[in-house]
Amino acid sequence: MGKRTVSEKKLFKNKAIENETKDSIFSEQVMEYSQKQILNLDKNFSFHNFIQGAKEAFKIIVEAFNNKKVEEIKHLVSTEVYNNFQKAIDLKNNNYEAFNISSVKASILNIEVVKNCANIKVKFLSSQKITLNNKITNLENIKDIWTFEKDMKTNSLVWKLVEVGTD
Repeated sequence: MGKRTVSEKKLFKNKAIENETKDSIFSEQVMEYSQKQILNLDKNFSFHNFIQGAKEAFKIIVEAFNNKKVEEIKHLVSTEVYNNFQKAIDLKNNNYEAFNISSVKASILNIEVVKNCANIKVKFLSSQKITLNNKITNLENIKDIWTFEKDMKTNSLVWKLVEVGTD
């Protein structure tokens, strides 16, 4: 008693690494209960894969928006978000020669499950580069809060962006 076997040490170490990974993608406000709600709807759900996919979606959506190509991301956003993006592009007169995201970090702020529908709110911190008149401007620590939604009973892998905001 009180001693661990080699196999137990390995198991403990793997759990510690697993917990370390979990801790890095969840804010302190995310309750274990809400994590379990999603896992009850989808036993194979991976929060790590979700956050990786959310970061990719963030890059694709923001770059499409800033390069005035929102038609390309229509399948990734709700109708309301799409319409708001279209209006914003019409109002915003950016003539960027190039726009891209050089880095993005993400963490889950909140999880809400109602029946089969899950909403996950994610905070993104990004670094962005804008090229205008052959001049490059670096924007650091841009903070965005996005909410993704999915009916967990569908076979689709796509989480739609349903809300965009800042802090």
